[in-house]
Amino acid sequence: MFCSFYFISTIFGFANIKQLTCILQVLIFYLCKLSMQMPKGFIKNSEKRSGCPISCSLELVGDKWSLLIIRDMLYFGKTTYNEFLDSPEGIATNILKDRLVKLTELGIITFSGAEKRKKYTLTDIGLDLKPVVEAIGIFGMKHFEGSKEYIEKQLKASV
Repeated sequence: MFCSFYFISTIFGFANIKQLTCILQVLIFYLCKLSMQMPKGFIKNSEKRSGCPISCSLELVGDKWSLLIIRDMLYFGKTTYNEFLDSPEGIATNILKDRLVKLTELGIITFSGAEKRKKYTLTDIGLDLKPVVEAIGIFGMKHFEGSKEYIEKQLKASV
């Protein structure tokens, strides 16, 4: 859960933004390495803007909505279209559908069930994004007022 943000930040205590940036670069390098082993349908080298691990990872999941869908799956156990729609950020239906299709095509999520009753789950590649999402959460808790309170409220609501 989001509690891990708190534990990680108190245990490791990032002294500055350079530490967080370094951690993100290592994690994104790992994800980029994974992208080279991905099956057909993933971004080919000719389609990438550069060989930078941060750039090629952002090509996969760099938009706000994709990361929030992944967050909801990781920390709140959301699996259905309607559950994602209920997120406090208020994603539009057309954007949600587009991101679910994109994440499925990229192999980050998969689904089971009929068209109107799909249940989405993270693949191993999707689960590899957990440290990235946690690092972003730690950064947010450190630098945005009210973030810790928001997380506590969300955790209480999800129980």
